[in-house]
Amino acid sequence: MKHIAKDIIKKYYSTEAKTITALGGGFYGRVFLVELEKSPYKVVLKVYLFNGLADKEKQQLEILSKYAIIRMPKVYFTHYHDISLPNDVLAMEYLEGVNAGMQEQINEEYLDYIGDKMVDNLIAYHCVENKEGFGEIGADAFVKDWREYYKVKVDDIYERATKMFHSGKLNETIYEVIDKAYKSYDKIFYLPITKACLIHGDYNTWNIMLNKELTDVAAIIDPFNCCWADPEIDLYQLSNANGSYFSLIERYKKKRKLSENFELKNSFYELFTEIMHFYDAQIDIAKSNILSETMHLKEQMLLHCI
Repeated sequence: MKHIAKDIIKKYYSTEAKTITALGGGFYGRVFLVELEKSPYKVVLKVYLFNGLADKEKQQLEILSKYAIIRMPKVYFTHYHDISLPNDVLAMEYLEGVNAGMQEQINEEYLDYIGDKMVDNLIAYHCVENKEGFGEIGADAFVKDWREYYKVKVDDIYERATKMFHSGKLNETIYEVIDKAYKSYDKIFYLPITKACLIHGDYNTWNIMLNKELTDVAAIIDPFNCCWADPEIDLYQLSNANGSYFSLIERYKKKRKLSENFELKNSFYELFTEIMHFYDAQIDIAKSNILSETMHLKEQMLLHCI
């Protein structure tokens, strides 16, 4: 997809790129660092594999940046797919740093500071409340009851899981747990959730940048499914990648009181969100951790007599 990045630079900056370096990517896009001869000299381009996501991420970055205590990239422009350039593309500010998800040799002097700052930034999002209710960023209408709003999404995910099971992409062990959890939705979400809070949607250490000296947090990137939601839906991500090295979930628990059914909800959120990603991105789940996530949800349901 490097050729798309090259053509985007030509179209929007009327110049050739000096260098184009692949920075990686995920289920939904590929990311490139482009160096130019003129301002802004360095641009990050996110080329989406599925159209319709660029404008959403632009809105999400703008609202999260407003409340963040850690810097987030500024959006330069959005390209909407056309005949000549068939992918949506988001052009963003380049923020220098190293990926926190690859660091486990940080000086003890800075580890607590960095871990607390990561968590404090997430809490800064979660302290922002939409009084109108739950829903997408920029929506025309909102839902007052999270359980009602989220159930619609769970219905869709369950339908995806069922299709995966019948097509042989999901084994029976996993599907049985999903099926039981789906049919036990009211037992799992038995407590009301009334505050519609701002969430990042993909807040794990892969999306957190540290400075080169590994003494501070430099940037937060890549929101996904950022919306007005139960803030606890953000928290399973704190255990992903090397989140345990930074003790992120433990730090969050010390700073914010969690619901009594948090562990149960947390395991539900993790499994159902992962199923959604695997289906939408058409990724083979065989190489994932989905079996352990399934067993975790099964254990939680047994503990709650479900």
